[in-house]
Amino acid sequence: MVTSRAAKSISQETTFARDVNDPAALRQTLSGLAAGVGRRLRQTELSGTTITLKLRWADFTTVTRQTTLRQPTDQDETIGAVAIQLFEQTWRPGQWVRLLGVGVSGLDAAPQQLRLWDSGDSEQQQRVRAAVQALRARFGEDVIRWGGDLPVDDR
Repeated sequence: MVTSRAAKSISQETTFARDVNDPAALRQTLSGLAAGVGRRLRQTELSGTTITLKLRWADFTTVTRQTTLRQPTDQDETIGAVAIQLFEQTWRPGQWVRLLGVGVSGLDAAPQQLRLWDSGDSEQQQRVRAAVQALRARFGEDVIRWGGDLPVDDR
């Protein structure tokens, strides 16, 4: 007998080979994790309202922070911006980080309802996002990256 359950959350995390305290590298890692979570949300046709940040310090202490959005999202940019905001509220400059994680919960398959004054994604943004997804599906995740995802040294 095979049982299946609906996912309660979608998350991605990474443990660094060496502890990191460079703010640009940490923000870039968070953006990459958020992109992975957003991609998985879209692949499963889900969106979520609660974004969670997981941090593990060099001494193995683990903290989580989360916030709940008014509207569900599956967009990398929104997930990344919230994760970075939570990170900046929690992390102290110079503090060594061993692990970073980003997750989304409060999942639902329902379509987003725009508020009266929201413009939503433009058609052009949707086409760009679809083209990027198609390229990644065909050639691999690293075939194309957003400029903000590039390592600081490559800019």
